[in-house]
Amino acid sequence: MAAQPFVFRKVLYLAEASGRRARGLDDLLRLVTVADPSSIGYHMHREFLAYKFAHAEWPNDFAYWAARVLGDEILGERLANLRAFRHATLAELKAELAQVIADHMLRVPEAALGRAPAGRELDFATARKFVLPTGRTARTLAELAGAIAEVESSSLFYHFFETRYEARVPREGDFAAWARDVLLRPDLAARLAGFDPYMFSLEQLRRVLMRILSEAEAGARP
Repeated sequence: MAAQPFVFRKVLYLAEASGRRARGLDDLLRLVTVADPSSIGYHMHREFLAYKFAHAEWPNDFAYWAARVLGDEILGERLANLRAFRHATLAELKAELAQVIADHMLRVPEAALGRAPAGRELDFATARKFVLPTGRTARTLAELAGAIAEVESSSLFYHFFETRYEARVPREGDFAAWARDVLLRPDLAARLAGFDPYMFSLEQLRRVLMRILSEAEAGARP
């Protein structure tokens, strides 16, 4: 039994309008460049909380707005395929986002002429984050699997997405860090850290985690 339990937390966001609004790609590039990284993080991840059971076609606000509002599906695809998982900080993610938009405007100059209809501008938001207890803890691999099967999807989001960009935890994520440092299972830690959670919805992610933990538990039995 682990001496240090895994404490499950969840996150809630209170979005607030920043007053910054993009009508075209020139506005979007300018606002991405000056936006606080936490605002970029909110717009990159909001869809994961909104679409818990199926992976969204356009998995972040920027991709959706480019494709569905401006009608620029080429840029929408590029923004949808951003490999956010490889970035250690939101500042790095923000820099790649700006680079993709700028590169698209250079490659397709006419794209910069597009304008959103009135009322469909991209409103940049800031978000207040509230981290709350779930009342669930785990001291063993079996308890971890049991809790993951039942906790709110916002808890999975918190431990897989939100804390990845906080300096207080290793980049591989909370579950992998606990498996390595507390359970002393580097094999399990490598599996938990080795797949891209952005490829799944939160409920799909839950199933992936359950399978990995079930296989790890079976492998640990004599």
